[in-house]
Amino acid sequence: MRGTSIRDIWRAIRKLARDQRGNAMMLTAAAIVPIVGIVGSGIDIGRGYMAELRLQQACDAGVLAGRRYMGASAYSDQAEGEANKMFAFNFPDGMYGSSDVNFESAPQGVSDVAGTATATLPTSIRHIFGFDEFNLSVNCAAKLEISNVDVMLVLDVTGSMKDPGTGTQARIDELKEASMTFFDTLTQAEKGDGRLRIGVMPYSSTVNVGKILVAENSNWIANSVTMPSRQIEQVESLKWQTGTTVNGTASNGTAAMVVDWANVNPVVTISNKTSTTCPQTSGGANSTATTYQSQTTTQTSQTINSSGERVTTNDLKQKYRYFEYRYRWTSPNCYKQSRTMEYTQTTPQTITQPPTRYNYIDRTFNVTSAKTGGTITTSTGVNGINESNTWGGCIFERKTTAFASNATAPSTALDMDIDSAPGTTDDSRWKVMIPEIAYARAQTVGTKPSTTGTLNVNVGNVKYSNDNPPVPYYMSYKANWGNGWGVCPAEAMKLTEFDADDRSTFDTYIKSLQPVGGTYHDVGMAWGARFLSPTGIFADENATADNGRPIDRHIVFMTDGAMSANMGNLTFQGYEYLNQNVSGSIDTSDANLTARHNNRFVQLCEAARDRNITVWVVALSVNLNANLTNCATPGKAYQTLVKADGTKVTLKDIFASIAGQISRLRLSQ
Repeated sequence: MRGTSIRDIWRAIRKLARDQRGNAMMLTAAAIVPIVGIVGSGIDIGRGYMAELRLQQACDAGVLAGRRYMGASAYSDQAEGEANKMFAFNFPDGMYGSSDVNFESAPQGVSDVAGTATATLPTSIRHIFGFDEFNLSVNCAAKLEISNVDVMLVLDVTGSMKDPGTGTQARIDELKEASMTFFDTLTQAEKGDGRLRIGVMPYSSTVNVGKILVAENSNWIANSVTMPSRQIEQVESLKWQTGTTVNGTASNGTAAMVVDWANVNPVVTISNKTSTTCPQTSGGANSTATTYQSQTTTQTSQTINSSGERVTTNDLKQKYRYFEYRYRWTSPNCYKQSRTMEYTQTTPQTITQPPTRYNYIDRTFNVTSAKTGGTITTSTGVNGINESNTWGGCIFERKTTAFASNATAPSTALDMDIDSAPGTTDDSRWKVMIPEIAYARAQTVGTKPSTTGTLNVNVGNVKYSNDNPPVPYYMSYKANWGNGWGVCPAEAMKLTEFDADDRSTFDTYIKSLQPVGGTYHDVGMAWGARFLSPTGIFADENATADNGRPIDRHIVFMTDGAMSANMGNLTFQGYEYLNQNVSGSIDTSDANLTARHNNRFVQLCEAARDRNITVWVVALSVNLNANLTNCATPGKAYQTLVKADGTKVTLKDIFASIAGQISRLRLSQ
């Protein structure tokens, strides 16, 4: 019995061992725990990876925003606030269920901003196995970098730049500060073996580029220039006024006998004289001298004095005669005798004669010496006296052709060509502009002339008026500088390689800018493009960089007003009333002239952009108009303004932003 029971048990065990029904359930039950762990880990790790990636992106965005706001200044609380704001926007608290989110940023040197971001991310499934959270941590850094960059600052330095800008500060001072911010932002960027060059083109009614052109090639500037000027009347019979005559003190010459002694007639004798006593008797006083013959005039000199007056000196000569008396014995009587004496009286005479009038005409001057820093002496001074002047460096444009405000520039308009160099003719060359010896053909510079030929003006009419303030009548453009006529701005700066150590040099130059003259945008754009073009007159310097890499080219064009052309002004296009280079007619209105200049300006902007130059346009204290907006590369037009919340977008803010975009913020970590 007992043995049977044991045998049955073993038999049942062997049978169970051989039976596989129901094993899968047990195996599944055993495997479910590790499967859940693996799947849960994958889900949590995926969440952690996504959260860390987003945390990194937020960190990057934060330091980029902070570095952009920093510009060229220190890493301020405001810059840090911008970084924090951008981080929080990209990784808000609670994202992916995170907690303890933290972001910190700080400057690293002068050009970098570094940051660290941390967050705690709870697990969804792994906490079953004792893993409750992920501690996420990322690092980030942003820096400014430059490869090869050429920038021309084309700056409006017209008279209105004296006015207040965004605040109470004069616009010219706001421009100077903004320019230094622009410089600092660019020069603090890392450039490695790259190259940063900055040039400046101040403009008003012309530009001051002449000396730079002469240094590059003296033949680019003509050796003569024809300008509206003046001279003293050249017809001798019409040349001099009556003037004033002053006679000096007369002097008498030594008397000489002209008729010998003889008895007077009728005869006069005296008694009681002897042969001895008679000659000892006094003949009495001489007779009164009387004139003899007519007075003669002898010219002794004739010169032009320092006031331009003709000074003639004469000797007026008048002969005088008188009688001397004596007694002489002729037996038996003592007779009275006389003789005739003669002397010449000389009176010096000075006649001073001012000129009668000026001839206002076109005159051609030789400026060969002025081109190389010497003086030019001309007979254009008061009363036609010689005056000496030096060339400030401003220029007249080369030959052009007038075209309408809606027309395309013809090939004969050489002033619209920003690339070609002058040829062998003076029409293709630029000209020396010397406003000190230039004169409008009218009483006041803004008045339409009554003639395009010679204008004769009496000397007495050339003066300052009795107005308050007085107005120059028939005077040179120099006399009108105070009102912005015919002025010459500060000398331009060629593209020059700069780094942060050159700050004082650039600062000294920027401080030299002064607000003078009228607004002609086209001259600024033409010369900004000429100085920057890789295919123009400075192609040998601009086409390539030493490192062989491409060059980013930019024009930053800043103005505080719209174009304002005037027919009476002396500008880079000459004296428009007479030259009619842009207007085409003496009867063109200032408004039509302005429209023609605007058309030229927009076409010059297009020519710059066609050469892969990025054109940034900034309007200071004025609204952008269509011409300024159309000039800019799309999306690159800015204006200073006051926002709805009262905060101001200043010129400094805009220049810093442009410099940051030019220098290319990038992540360095």
